[in-house]
Amino acid sequence: MITQAVLLAAGTGTRLMPLTADRPKCMVEVAGRAIVDTLLDALSELGIEEIVVVTGYRADALESYLRERGGFRWRFIHNDRYATTNNILSLQVANTAIKAPFLLVESDIYLSPGVLSPLAEEDQILVAPYTSEMDGTGITMGAEGQAEEMVIRAHLARPDTLGEMHKTVNFYSFSEATWALYREALDRWVAEGRLDQYYEAVLAELINDGTVRMQGADVGPSGWAEVDDVQDLQRLENKLATG
Repeated sequence: MITQAVLLAAGTGTRLMPLTADRPKCMVEVAGRAIVDTLLDALSELGIEEIVVVTGYRADALESYLRERGGFRWRFIHNDRYATTNNILSLQVANTAIKAPFLLVESDIYLSPGVLSPLAEEDQILVAPYTSEMDGTGITMGAEGQAEEMVIRAHLARPDTLGEMHKTVNFYSFSEATWALYREALDRWVAEGRLDQYYEAVLAELINDGTVRMQGADVGPSGWAEVDDVQDLQRLENKLATG
């Protein structure tokens, strides 16, 4: 049973200003609830007991909020270089606290109940059909759902083939064996100074060369929403208001 989750919450949320002037973007409210609360509800449903939170921007506000909320064993790790590096470093600074199997989750995705249920199994990647309105990492999947190729920034790298891909929803489950392989590669990338990269780029290397195998779990286009800017927030608020 997976009982630990690693929550990446270091980003500055610049595109959600002024709502993020005094808080990280995962604390921005949607329909009266902080985005992170929807994620924590879903993690609780899965039986997660401990959450390793990687903080950065407005770490004080987030740590205070989560400690007051309770419900989990909390461990906070601060990425003091959050403003000048990408999320690859946020994951790497937490690696000594990680005890696989575990879930890797990003904090700025609004969730409906049950979306994370496929992550009860190890080595899963939550995905949804890639549409022209999306951007980010794409995955091509085999007949049995296995991830065959992972394409970073697919909306730029493969814009003509998005319809053949699924998009990552930024939630993963790692087995002990897969994490051991990933962690070795992660440490190598950081040692090489590749701190401007996404942690997904490391996983893409390992999937694309056959080092690790993971399954894509299609959760569909609804039940989750990325909230990167004010327009995303308004669309989500309107959708929730109209049902």
